[in-house]
Amino acid sequence: MAEQLHLTREFNQRPEDVDEEPDRIKLLPPQLLKSLVATGPYDGYQKERLNFTGNGIYQYVKCTVRNVAQIDVHSLLPTMAYQLGLLDERHEALFLEKKKIEADPNYPTNKRLVAKRKRLKHELNKYCSTIGKTKTEHSINRFKAMYSGMNMVFDMLNYWGLSNVINCVNDGFIVTNYSDEKFEQFKEKYSKEIKYLTFSVKKYDFCLVKNDLEYLLINDEDDYKCRNHEFDKKGAYRKLTGKSLNDETVSFDSKALLEAEHVEKGAIKVCKNLFLKTSH
Repeated sequence: MAEQLHLTREFNQRPEDVDEEPDRIKLLPPQLLKSLVATGPYDGYQKERLNFTGNGIYQYVKCTVRNVAQIDVHSLLPTMAYQLGLLDERHEALFLEKKKIEADPNYPTNKRLVAKRKRLKHELNKYCSTIGKTKTEHSINRFKAMYSGMNMVFDMLNYWGLSNVINCVNDGFIVTNYSDEKFEQFKEKYSKEIKYLTFSVKKYDFCLVKNDLEYLLINDEDDYKCRNHEFDKKGAYRKLTGKSLNDETVSFDSKALLEAEHVEKGAIKVCKNLFLKTSH
């Protein structure tokens, strides 16, 4: 459906086609953006939002819940580009080098390998975002990989049961009713289907989903994942300095960074206490 709509002019405007800069246009028409109600593969379950866009699948259910697991698909776009033969010789070599590092069970404790993997990941993602010598070739090649990935991720969501998936952004999703046994079966199934596809999983005691891009995952005050534009480290730093931590061209204000980290830690502590009180 997303592929068909992408070929429809109304949902695929480019800056050169219009007089003014267009708004970011999603691949589903407005009447389907707000809420998609379906039966069959959706387990008859209504989501707050389930979008197929030019960048992947976004979905969420506003909720607070105990005992969840976040499953990540590693480097989905480069992996799909590799399978489709879209990587040039240099980037194919980088992709295989990255996979070799990830195959080493001790790499997470090796700072040199962690840093090298991060550089390779950045280089591959950058290439896959500009794949193709011309704009037309780039669009065709990138969407080949993206739609292949989206189809597979949608299949994965149904594997877990959409009623158990409370958040999904591109190549990562949060599920309830998780079991280690099912995850091992899940890994085996998709690793057989797609060569070099790898996964990771982490369990959390508490989860709060605000929307598809904003959520909290908490085990304790030192083990959490904070994605909240109001009080996470990045949001707090922007409020303090007016600058973004993502901007590598400017030097960081170390004092403001410490304050931003303090704001995030304090918010997590409050949220954890609220979770504990409401769970009794």
